[in-house]
Amino acid sequence: MPPAHGSPPALALTDFTVLPKAPPLALRLASGRCIALLGIGSTAQDLSALTAALAGRCPSSGQICVNGVDVSPLPQGQRGIATMGVHAPLFGHLSVTDNILFPLRAMGTLSKAEIQRRRDEVLALTGLDAVCSLLPSALSAEQAFRAALARALVVTPDLLVLNQPLDAMPPTAAKRSLVFLERLRQAIGLTSLFLTRDRTEAFMAANTIGVLDHGHLLQLADAPTLLNRPATPAVALALGDANILTGKVLRLDDDVAELRLPSGETVEAMAEGDLAEHDLASICILPDRLSVLFPRQAEADNTAEAGDLPCTLVSAHHLGHTIIMRMRLRDGTEITVNRPPVHTQRELGAGRSALLAWQTRNATAFPMDKKTS
Repeated sequence: MPPAHGSPPALALTDFTVLPKAPPLALRLASGRCIALLGIGSTAQDLSALTAALAGRCPSSGQICVNGVDVSPLPQGQRGIATMGVHAPLFGHLSVTDNILFPLRAMGTLSKAEIQRRRDEVLALTGLDAVCSLLPSALSAEQAFRAALARALVVTPDLLVLNQPLDAMPPTAAKRSLVFLERLRQAIGLTSLFLTRDRTEAFMAANTIGVLDHGHLLQLADAPTLLNRPATPAVALALGDANILTGKVLRLDDDVAELRLPSGETVEAMAEGDLAEHDLASICILPDRLSVLFPRQAEADNTAEAGDLPCTLVSAHHLGHTIIMRMRLRDGTEITVNRPPVHTQRELGAGRSALLAWQTRNATAFPMDKKTS
């Protein structure tokens, strides 16, 4: 059910700091929705720190509001926030049922009848009735995921934080678990934060994705925006394996920059940030947004047009649904190109001359010193 008009968000973070050296972040999550936060730093420390800070297991600065109530001063277990994932494995010596009921029994405030009602409800929701008496060692990866999920849901939280819950799960099982999670979210109006270091998981888990680099929220947007208009080169690299070229800004026309590459060619890209004429810029272009032409050897120089980049094919690998090509520009820079399988094997011999090009809207130019902010 969508939130009532004017109702407070299920989660609102204000001036919230995940790690000591990270800038404070702000985030709002509507009731019944999911936001995926993709960690791209060298470690998963920020994801675990965020999980612990939200749950109240470690000190944090800033404000945490749940359904309009500031829960920052409240201890763990009284914030309406439940967590699951790599930080909270199932207890190996307890059955599925005892694992699920552990937080309720630890609370010690519910009647036996209420505990049984909640047990039956989450077992039905997660489809675990048939394995409820088994130990975790006897469960499949998907069943273990659902058992951990049931243990988090049995306390009826206002917000569920899933901290890398699919780590070490086989890819096929992970995809099925994500589909199950989406169906459950829609069925019961579950509000959740899905924390992951896997790009595919982030895309599948939520329509809104935040890119988190060592506690710094670089950008929060839907997938098309992140791919087409990344806020930083780091976002472009993390979300789409973007190629990064270096160029000097020759001219700015509204939000379009004309740039000269070290190899001498001029190209165009959308200008981001405070890019100015004569700046050095990082030009980001996704591998699947590049066009490639293989002219006849004698016609290569005559075929090139403004914006085309002469290059040499280094290698090509046919993956069935796509061909991944590695191209080398005249200055030695290498570029990855993903194209549909329309080229013949004869065209894809190493050393073949080619021309690369892109549409202006598909490339983004950032000030050279804009790495993460």
